[in-house]
Amino acid sequence: QRVYKQLNRDKNACTNTKMSSSSISSNFERVLCSPSSPSSSSRSTQEKKSNYQSYHHNNNNNNLPVLQKRKTRTNTKLFAHPNNKNRMRSNKKVISNTNKLPWALDLALIFNWTDIIDDDLREKNKSLNIFLDGANIAWHRGALLRKKFKCRQFPLSAGVIEALNYEHWLNHKIVAYIPKEYVIGELPNLCDGGGLATVNTEHVKYLRNGIWVNEKLQALVDEGKIRLVERKEGGDDDLTIITEAKAKDAWICSNDQFRDHKNDKSLPFSGGRSLREFSRLRRFECKFLIAPGLDEKMLHAMQSAKGWEPKVGWKFDASYAEESEKKRRNIVSSSNGDDGSDGSSSTRSTTSPGRNDNPGALNGVLPFYAMPHEILPCYFEPTPTTAMIEAKKLFEKKKDWSPPFVKNEWNN
Repeated sequence: QRVYKQLNRDKNACTNTKMSSSSISSNFERVLCSPSSPSSSSRSTQEKKSNYQSYHHNNNNNNLPVLQKRKTRTNTKLFAHPNNKNRMRSNKKVISNTNKLPWALDLALIFNWTDIIDDDLREKNKSLNIFLDGANIAWHRGALLRKKFKCRQFPLSAGVIEALNYEHWLNHKIVAYIPKEYVIGELPNLCDGGGLATVNTEHVKYLRNGIWVNEKLQALVDEGKIRLVERKEGGDDDLTIITEAKAKDAWICSNDQFRDHKNDKSLPFSGGRSLREFSRLRRFECKFLIAPGLDEKMLHAMQSAKGWEPKVGWKFDASYAEESEKKRRNIVSSSNGDDGSDGSSSTRSTTSPGRNDNPGALNGVLPFYAMPHEILPCYFEPTPTTAMIEAKKLFEKKKDWSPPFVKNEWNN
């Protein structure tokens, strides 16, 4: 058994180190001649050691993959486990980030933090991908005007347009994702629509069969700045934004925290925790600012100075007024029995009339939502989350840091 074991070792060493056949035979003879009695066990061990040393000395093996095992260094990441603070080390490999700039510098480019942006960073002209949640931004601007002036509330296209034309994002690639019915469709879901009594005909035009189109947004769709999203079961525009942002490493501007989609398996995340982490790192919020001191009295004065008159209501749309007049004549003729019918086949809208279709829907209040920017200045501004503000403070603290002993040495 000792002989066969030694033969196997020599064969393996021969294959690994290209050992000659003569050295194998000499080693085999040494094994046969070695005593096997228990009294000579110490002698046999000494001979084995001497044979082992002479074998490696004669063959001059500097790199033996079997006997010399290299220690492979693995990149480990330290982290504080939320459930156990003593668990501080993980064997997970650190994922190499394609972004070479720190997180705070990207945030500085988004929010225009001039105290962090230096000349070198400006010269690089780094371009970021920023995706806008168009529906959320449009509703947010309408909610602000509703809170300030007690007017009607519905999505406004001016919020999306102001976000796309934000002055500090001229070097970035900005794309807004909007549901299709916000651009073309029926009035209740349309931007700047709401109803027949509240529709802003400066932006919205009538097509046919109860379908309207927002020409301002449609022009941006043709330019490629807006992408239309089909809504099947509601909320599909959010899923599209998250998926596209994950694939293209983009930022998301939305006041929605996407908590409704934490269990959605169609998203490219392992679970709700990873989606929440992505939202924390890649989603920032926005707000709209109205010039301070503006009230109804001042807006009336600015309106008269500019000579602007609101064109709100279906009567200002010539094509819809003409079609409605034809429908009225058909109803009158059918009720009189000119076509042999009893008047029950009158043309009706696909949706039931709402409160914004009522002629008194405005209730004597000015349509502040239809005022242009020259009369009612309203500015878009991105806002950082709490985690982003903390990242800025930490970056500023580390930016000017230097070892204290260096300062003492220079002072001395």
